[in-house]
Amino acid sequence: MFTQRSVVVVILLTIVTCGIYSLYWYWSAMHELNNAGGKSLGNLSPEIQFVLLFLYVGGVVFAINADDNINAVKQSRGLTAADNKVIYVLLALLFPIAMIALIQNEMNQL
Repeated sequence: MFTQRSVVVVILLTIVTCGIYSLYWYWSAMHELNNAGGKSLGNLSPEIQFVLLFLYVGGVVFAINADDNINAVKQSRGLTAADNKVIYVLLALLFPIAMIALIQNEMNQL
């Protein structure tokens, strides 16, 4: 369902490529999460969400959508869902690479 990526490799590639890999990661994660959970804030397609990344609000939209989709997948599998929206949004605003690491870790666990 989700592509297994090493969190350490994602962080290192993001740093080494000066953030270019993070754009690829966002694109892939947006599509994987949307396909798995089927939830989207305001019915925004992954493509629109990606464009919003360049307007600074996209990280917040992605954080909210990622949490909703991860929780939808957890509920469909009978797992306990956790509301991490606040953490994801704060990290999206202050330290995006940490948000990427947390979301990739959640995706790997599923």
